[in-house]
Parts: sequence; C-alpha cells; structure tokens
Amino acid sequence: MVLEWNRSVQRIIDCVEENLTEPLTVEILAKLLAYSPYYCTRQFKKYAKITLREYIRLRKVSSAALELRDTKQRIIDIALKYGFSSQEAFTRSFKTAYGITPNVYRKMPVMLPLVLKRNVFDPYYFKIGGTVMIEDLTRNVTVSIQVIPVHKFIGIRSMDADKYWDFWESEEAKHGEGYCDIVCGQLASIKSFNGQVGGWHYKDGKRGFLYGIEVPADYSGNVPAGMECTLIPESTYVTFHHPPYDYATMEKAVSRALGKVLDNWDFAQHGYKRNYELLTYMRHDPEEYGQAYVIPVIKID
Repeated sequence: MVLEWNRSVQRIIDCVEENLTEPLTVEILAKLLAYSPYYCTRQFKKYAKITLREYIRLRKVSSAALELRDTKQRIIDIALKYGFSSQEAFTRSFKTAYGITPNVYRKMPVMLPLVLKRNVFDPYYFKIGGTVMIEDLTRNVTVSIQVIPVHKFIGIRSMDADKYWDFWESEEAKHGEGYCDIVCGQLASIKSFNGQVGGWHYKDGKRGFLYGIEVPADYSGNVPAGMECTLIPESTYVTFHHPPYDYATMEKAVSRALGKVLDNWDFAQHGYKRNYELLTYMRHDPEEYGQAYVIPVIKID
C-alpha cells in the first residue's frame, strides 16, 4: 500500500510538471487526477515533505529562474508564462524565495536554493518493474580518450560511502532529511558543463563518493556552506559511455555493462595508468545523454 501511495503522489508531481505554465491549483490538480483535494494535500505533504501549494509556487519560480539565466526573454514575458499576474507579483514571489529580485539575478547569477522536480517513486530504488534482459549491452558502450580543460568542481564529497544511495543516506543522516533536495536545487541554479554528476575520489587507497557540478575555471560566485569549490587542472580522461536508455527498465543493465567494459579495458595496453589524484566523474542523464564513467589517466612514458 505504501508503494501505491508513492506512485499516486508521483502522479501528482508529474501532473504539476506537465502544467507548470498553466493555471494550477490544488483543486485543478485534484480534478485532473480524480483525487480529492484533501487526499492531494495530505498525501503530498507526507511523501514530498513540502505542501502542495508551496511546491507548485516554488516549481514555477525555480523554472522561471532558469529562464532568466539562460534566455533573453523579457522578465514580464517569463512572469506571465508561469502564471504570475504581473511582473510585480513575480518579483515579490522571487524575492520571497531567494532574497533578490529577478533583475538582479539575471545581471549576476548566483547559486539559489531552487526546488527541482521531486521523485518519490523510483522503480530502480524500490527494485520493482524488473530489468530489460538484453543479451549484451556492452556492445553499446564506446570508449574514447579526451582532454578536459581546467575547470572547477563545486559540490560535496565523503569517505563514508562509495555508492549513490548510500552516499545520500549518509549525508541526510548528518544534515537532516531533505538534504539531497537542497543540494541538488542549489547546484541546478548554476549553469554547468555536464549537468549534475556523481563520481568517486580516493584517499589512502580508499574510495569515497562525490556529487556536484563542473563549472568554468573562472567561476567566482557563491558556494554554500558545506560545499567545496576545487580547481581541477587540465587532464586526459578515458570515457566509457552508454547512449540514452530507459531508466526504469535498463538502469541496472547499463551500469553492469559499463562496469564490465571498464573492468576489461587494459589501461596499460593503451599507454595509460589511472590517476587517483583527480576526481572520477559519473555522468548520468538516461533520457538525454545516457551514462558514462569519466576516468582521469596519466600517459605512460
């Protein structure tokens, strides 16, 4: 029954996302999904950890913030697009959420605590829905050598875990429930080269996990408490990449294929050895990019 509630709340979240630029209230959502307004508000708060009305407002403001950052649309046009009655109403809501006006943010983007789309029903996390049994996904994995220019890594890392879910469970145990959403929202407000990335770092032979973004070397914006901003020198990397796939049914199979190709790839035979002094990135955007392991290496003389 609990999973059914997760699934139902995810339907509400998906409906919000599909209608961000439309007039949207709890009553409208309830009618669209054939739920009662009471059910929507009660169950949403329980599973999404935020009230439905506040979630709708902040998703609209957060989406508008990204358009302020990435487009040249007039502020009034962005405000009206997301259902605000006027530019003044949008400015009040924006300033309430972030402490600055839309105009100030557009002129000098800073890291903001955006509210991203919640995910309370992840088939992979709940281990349901099965895995597509494709004979051998390793054939889809390509291996390439690339030089990544000097850049900065902004994010968090820990030696307490070396896997994604374990990492966030550990971080939320230290910082409180919802810390993952807070960090991801902050990172999303800064334009990065490859979206948000996971990955690994090494210390004294032990592997830890990391999560953050890759930004230009001249980034000089704010960095929230608890996050690091580290300059990463230009270096050579080996990238193991699987193209886009269906996350719900293929995630485990794709990860297994990438791991198999990585384990069987002879670095020395190709003239390289792994560089454990730099960060290893895991790029993960199943629908648009796919998944990749990006591993720093040193050329063997």
